[in-house]
Amino acid sequence: MQYYTKLSRRASVIGLVALLAACSPNPNGMGVADFGSVSGTVVDSKTQQPIPQFTVSIGGQSRTVSPASNGAYSVTNIPIGTQQLTIFAIGYQTYVQPGIVVLTNQTTQIPTIGLASTTGL
Repeated sequence: MQYYTKLSRRASVIGLVALLAACSPNPNGMGVADFGSVSGTVVDSKTQQPIPQFTVSIGGQSRTVSPASNGAYSVTNIPIGTQQLTIFAIGYQTYVQPGIVVLTNQTTQIPTIGLASTTGL
């Protein structure tokens, strides 16, 4: 009986260790190698002038871009994989683009995006 109990405990410990190892995050789970970035420019679709202030969201990251940027944006620490880009600016239609591919340690350059005014100007 003692032999069976020791064997049973040993199997339980080994099983627990295996379970914990399987549930543990990838050692690179938060490492630099698992992220990329996206950059581009946002302009008014009619005037082709930079949008003075807007918010870019992609892969759980969000950036508010200020007037000093001339419409340029860059979002870092985006998880690799296929993401959806959303751009919001007051007075403009929200822009949504699915299928943005973010690669490890690379910057995905998005072509210039023109936002349509909702004010009719």
